[in-house]
Amino acid sequence: MERQATETVGPKRGGMKLRWVLLGAAAVFAAAAWTAVGVGYFLRPSLAVWAGLVGLAALSLEVLFWTAAGVFGWSFLAKRRASLARLRQRLFGRRADSSQ
Repeated sequence: MERQATETVGPKRGGMKLRWVLLGAAAVFAAAAWTAVGVGYFLRPSLAVWAGLVGLAALSLEVLFWTAAGVFGWSFLAKRRASLARLRQRLFGRRADSSQ
């Protein structure tokens, strides 16, 4: 017997989840903010406008990073820390215990 094209393998998912929509919105906002910084660079705005553009772009990137951390879960931060610890151990060796 052949499988029909309408059959699904695995659990059904009902549309996009809110967290992915939030991550997409944060990414679009960050991209728009940094595009405004790029355009502003060539238009030479006043110092106050320039500082506002750069500040807003920096905050939008921070929001994007923390939103991504929330969407992907905190475990990726722990995995990153563990992999950096392994790299540090490989490069610099084990630290000697200072209490001896």
